[in-house]
Amino acid sequence: MAINWDILKTQYLQANRAAQLNSLALNLTRIQLLPRSGTDESVAQHLVRESQFFIEWAIPSIDLETDATFATELVDLQRLLSRWKLSWSELWASESKRREIATLAQQWCDHVHGQYESLTG
Repeated sequence: MAINWDILKTQYLQANRAAQLNSLALNLTRIQLLPRSGTDESVAQHLVRESQFFIEWAIPSIDLETDATFATELVDLQRLLSRWKLSWSELWASESKRREIATLAQQWCDHVHGQYESLTG
């Protein structure tokens, strides 16, 4: 099944910031779980790409006067996801590298979830 990125982008941008962060956190949770099982490599790879899009779409709406630190952190996450994407086959083939992906995805999920919590009270 092909993803229509334009439709997904429209739906994502119509959501409020809390919902956008929740979507990113959910993807990071899924990315964290899949490497631990070593299954569904293509699903994990898709979630990495989708998360990159979520960040790309969210950054322009962040107020840099009040949230510059968080915007910078999202750019750092974007770089990490890009490094994973560039060497995905090699990373996935190594159990230790998959564990590292899972650990980092969990750390980032916790961080993004913290931002989500600050928005929802």
